[in-house]
Amino acid sequence: MLRQQFHGAVCMAIAGACLLALAAGAAAQDAGFSPPRTPWGDPDLRGHWLPGTQAPMENPIGDAWRLTAEELARYPIAQFFPDHQDAPGIKNTDRPMVVDPPSGQIPLQEWAIERRTEIMENQDQLEVLDPRVKCLPAAVPRANLPVAYNSYQILQVPGAVIILYEWNHHSRYIPLDGRPHVASAIRLGMGDSRGRWEGDTLVVEVSNFTDNTWVVGHGAPPEGAPATSITSGHGVFHSPDLQVVERYTLVDENTIHYEATITDPQVFTQPWTISYDAFNRAADDHILYEYACHEGNARNLKLMTGTDSTASVRLEHVPR
Repeated sequence: MLRQQFHGAVCMAIAGACLLALAAGAAAQDAGFSPPRTPWGDPDLRGHWLPGTQAPMENPIGDAWRLTAEELARYPIAQFFPDHQDAPGIKNTDRPMVVDPPSGQIPLQEWAIERRTEIMENQDQLEVLDPRVKCLPAAVPRANLPVAYNSYQILQVPGAVIILYEWNHHSRYIPLDGRPHVASAIRLGMGDSRGRWEGDTLVVEVSNFTDNTWVVGHGAPPEGAPATSITSGHGVFHSPDLQVVERYTLVDENTIHYEATITDPQVFTQPWTISYDAFNRAADDHILYEYACHEGNARNLKLMTGTDSTASVRLEHVPR
């Protein structure tokens, strides 16, 4: 999988009140801005969108982990096409996406901290390997986190919003007609979404997740970094009780602010919230590219099949 440069831990001296104030300010619409409307009167989010903000997910609960210059040099920067620029206009900030609790830390229960540590120490074992490395659905809010080689398309029809993701070609259909969630026994890789408008904000309640997704995680933590030292959100698992409430707000002509509140009393000590400008409007000629997760990924195929021959892996991709 592609790796991005690891973001160091932010200064723990940032006051909680400042974090919440920054988040509230980011979500505020420009003075006098009124979002455009669809022909049927809903705020118009339609179009192609690029990742908007690159930031650490969390403040670590342990000592910060920093790459040496030699280690950093080993992390490749991917460029897919000669003139390709990943996520033009993306904003970089040291403020963590977690704004509540004010510490900026994901409020894991003690046993969950220990389990997360085990997960991150054993990423060579298939059963705890990052679900995204196995090309499983990212679910939410993870699918909305900044990935420099990902983009999005939002479609709207009366009574529904559809979100398409370049990242592993995810898709979401979000009905707005008040229908109940599907039965609890039905579990979906991207969860089951139900939406409504609160003023100019699209509010989406998501449940019914499968058990093979992580809640968050973007970029890539350096190999060997303790789970208590990383800032990327990797290894944060959940129980069947996971509930996510998302808020999408068009704050100016070209920016959608995103918030998500995560609740799972089996894993976390309290509900927690991430907040950031998630989407920048793309150019008019933007398109979503194919995302072929397993193409040429010999290491993942070896992990899942036990095959120790890259030659046999390559043969599987030869057209017949």
